[in-house]
Amino acid sequence: MRTPIATLLGIVALSSFSYAAPKIESENWIWFDTPAQTFNADWSIPKDEVGKGKGWEPEGLPIGNGRVGAMVLGGDVRERLALNEISLWSGGENKPGNCSGYSYGPNAGRDQFGSYQPFADLLIEYPGMEDSKDFVRALSLSEGIAVTSFKKNGVEYTREVFVNDPQDVLVMTLKASQKGKINAKIALNSPHGQKVTLSGDTIKLDGELKNGMKFAGRVKVIPKGGKNSADGNKIQINNADEVTIIVAMNTDYVLDLKKNWKGAAPGPVADKAIAAAAKIPAETLRATHIEAHRELFDRCTVDFGTTEKETGKLPTPQRLKKYKTAKNDPDLEETMFQFSRYLLMSSSRNSLPANLQGMWNSHLSAPWASDYHNNINLQEAYWPAEVTNLSECHMPLFNWLDAIAPVSREITARDNKFRSPDGKPVRGWTARISQNPFGAGGWGMWNVPVNAWYALHYWEHYQFTQDKTFLKNQAYPMMKEACHFWEDFLKPLGKDGKGFSSDDKKTDIGQLKGLPAGTLVAPRGWSHEWGPVEDGIAHDQQLVRDLFTNTIEAAKILKEDRVWAANLAKKRDLLAPDKIAPGGYLQEWMIDRPDMVSGHRHTSHLFAVYPGSAISMAKTPELALAAKKSLELRGTGGDSQRSWTWPWRTALWARLKEGDKAHDMVEGLFKHNTLPNLLTTHAPFQMDGNFSYSGGVSEMLVQSHAGQIELLPAPCKAWPNGKVVGMKARGNITVNFEWRNGKVTRYKLYSPIQQKVKLVLNGGKPREVTTEPLPQKKTGPRKK
Repeated sequence: MRTPIATLLGIVALSSFSYAAPKIESENWIWFDTPAQTFNADWSIPKDEVGKGKGWEPEGLPIGNGRVGAMVLGGDVRERLALNEISLWSGGENKPGNCSGYSYGPNAGRDQFGSYQPFADLLIEYPGMEDSKDFVRALSLSEGIAVTSFKKNGVEYTREVFVNDPQDVLVMTLKASQKGKINAKIALNSPHGQKVTLSGDTIKLDGELKNGMKFAGRVKVIPKGGKNSADGNKIQINNADEVTIIVAMNTDYVLDLKKNWKGAAPGPVADKAIAAAAKIPAETLRATHIEAHRELFDRCTVDFGTTEKETGKLPTPQRLKKYKTAKNDPDLEETMFQFSRYLLMSSSRNSLPANLQGMWNSHLSAPWASDYHNNINLQEAYWPAEVTNLSECHMPLFNWLDAIAPVSREITARDNKFRSPDGKPVRGWTARISQNPFGAGGWGMWNVPVNAWYALHYWEHYQFTQDKTFLKNQAYPMMKEACHFWEDFLKPLGKDGKGFSSDDKKTDIGQLKGLPAGTLVAPRGWSHEWGPVEDGIAHDQQLVRDLFTNTIEAAKILKEDRVWAANLAKKRDLLAPDKIAPGGYLQEWMIDRPDMVSGHRHTSHLFAVYPGSAISMAKTPELALAAKKSLELRGTGGDSQRSWTWPWRTALWARLKEGDKAHDMVEGLFKHNTLPNLLTTHAPFQMDGNFSYSGGVSEMLVQSHAGQIELLPAPCKAWPNGKVVGMKARGNITVNFEWRNGKVTRYKLYSPIQQKVKLVLNGGKPREVTTEPLPQKKTGPRKK
């Protein structure tokens, strides 16, 4: 429920503003009542920002449009915008022969694989603003604006920062309730040691990384009233009424291997962007930003209940601290749901896909290089894309995969590990566990079925959107190539498992007795991130089976490759099946290892429950019960307490119809792995826990993977009453519904084309219902 924070209203509403003050609501805002502690006493930035109460990880407020972004660290006296441009990467293609792997931690990204790079820091100093009153710094999720606001000597000061997507620039505005009260010194700091120059009202940064990637930044300062003067390479503002700061950031990276990843020189592009944005009034830049932001953000809302009023008024860090003991703050859980969607919107549009830290990074050697980690982390980033009505945000992933496909094919063809059982090179493509924007792999070949996992994302996008053009031109070709890989690479075993291979010398091959000859297994897989490397692990078998099943269906829809698809179905049916161990749990390996069933963070062998769908309570109840046993045995202590584990287990328990246990996982994320600004940490910091949160929670609310739509399939005691608006189900169906006392009481299903679907309510039998036409969008000005 929406709980106004009345104490903030007067702070945000300034008399000089030409727009009405927004109504701040507890579940749409993340806010602090203290300045960010991001500077040393001499205004320098600490070299080690992590885990010391300083820096942007626990305190930063992220903004972005998928290409341009910043962590906003507001203060009364000093302000820092840690700037990022998502394509600024060291390293390169790191072709076979160079792939010795990379180190994470302090050495990450120091080989040819590279690392995602910080762009620069925009630093602003405001003399005389010490000892301010009523200080607030906040992030409006619904508007995509970071706000710093306070009072000093009877004057109200407000600073806003946002990334205007139509103009592709960052915009900052400084305002005061009285004229002539804004004084500031503005500087741009390069972490790469590049020279910063001043040209009139514009600070310029032009640089080049060691890999030859060029980058350029422009900061244009536009005061209203007062005077603008130079102070070395800084800009001094004296006695201004208002100030607009526009920031453009560009690199010469282009998503095109044929151009060797090189595009236009970034300097002229940044100059053009700055010049165009500077012609537009700040109020218009703000309005067009909000319109573009809300077109995505407003599509989906959730209501999990009512937070106690006094709790709803607390700053976010205090609410989080209280949640860890009281655990009764449904508005905070709603905030995290919308923050999850917000972060995907902000880091996956217009350019590359979201990386391990979304698009925000301040480290020259980022943890795990802030790469595309594809043994769960990258996939989790896109779990909210379809179900929470952000399908467009899925497209950067597909466009990147399409662009790097030639590199993936080359790596596959040249790697001696990829040979068919008769020793020939395999067709198709796959990837190493870690990837960079150039398609390079940098850490191990232990996630061979990632091609199948990526293929699931292509298929899911089609399932939710019903876009046959996408299916034909982008999805099916990549899915088919992935199938070719496995057609060639799968290994047939002899009777009783003859020919089975394992690195575990103690493996009991006798457990394979009775296995029929011709059973197909994925060779030498690894159940992330433990256990032996051996044939036929459950994770790999499930992924390949999923790939074959979905590709066969895609061929049927497109009316293509009928004979080939029929042969693929025969191969699918020869895949080694999932097994239930004597202990009643789902086996992780073809060989039962009862001493390795608990205490690990990964749940790789439960892929078929979620995000796959081959195992379910409805279709395979015995396997589903075994999956439950496995999930229980994993536990939630120690190594299991990682940011990304909680949302996956939320989704798993939801698929297994255990709503209260799913909500326990929600609580675990808040309790163990959430920072004061609601960003999640592994540790170290990575954003997959944030991204996947709304994906996991959505499985508690709507499921549509089993040929039917089920509303509230996993109700929980923590949310007895609630409401969902604008969630998506497969079939391009928009879902609205309400529930009371854990039972659905009202619902509406909409689709562009009227269709009949099977609907399950409150655990009953499926009923056939007809969707309604999509409601017409309201026109006219939006109320503030």
